[in-house]
Amino acid sequence: MRRRIMIVVVAVAILVVGFVVYRVSNPSTTNPDSPYLTADDFPAGYQVSRLSNTAPPGIGGSTTPADCGPVIAGQADRQLRASTVGVLAEPSDTTLPTYAQSIVTGGESVAQTRAVVDRCPDYRQRTDTETYTSSSSILPVPQGCPSGVLVIRSTTRYTGPSSQSDTTAVTAYVQGRAAVGQLSSALPRPRSAVPDEFCRLVSLVADRVDD
Repeated sequence: MRRRIMIVVVAVAILVVGFVVYRVSNPSTTNPDSPYLTADDFPAGYQVSRLSNTAPPGIGGSTTPADCGPVIAGQADRQLRASTVGVLAEPSDTTLPTYAQSIVTGGESVAQTRAVVDRCPDYRQRTDTETYTSSSSILPVPQGCPSGVLVIRSTTRYTGPSSQSDTTAVTAYVQGRAAVGQLSSALPRPRSAVPDEFCRLVSLVADRVDD
């Protein structure tokens, strides 16, 4: 099951700091009562698809440094209890960024996510056949993003018997009353700039979470 999850990461090429997302349907273009972003919220040329539940990050096995083992296991446990749904926005122009928005209930708070990155910004998990490496950093809140938002840049590498993937994403976390809103964008390179539209979209997520 773990290997199947990681293959999905390769195929979808979107990592929302540990969440694997699955396309299930096409949402309506506009719905003012929905917490999800719509095609009208993105620049012209984006195709928006609905996403449903997720899987925890990593592959299990031994963790290095060892002190991060309980920290990452605790995060995975919280994510297993979470319900996560959202949308994926893919551009027709492949030079433009891809975005994924998620609404997470019953899982990890923004404060808990910050604490995990503070304690274990870099770790590696290894089994007999697979290796998963994660490196994350908390960014200063970009100009134009809502105050109080948590923005994390994460780079992951998975190596297995028949596949390998390298993924870098920047993700914003917004704490709501009963849910956490997330907006993630896959980046072409580990040090690529935050996309121009990122903070505008994060502001929309912040306005709609828990509405």
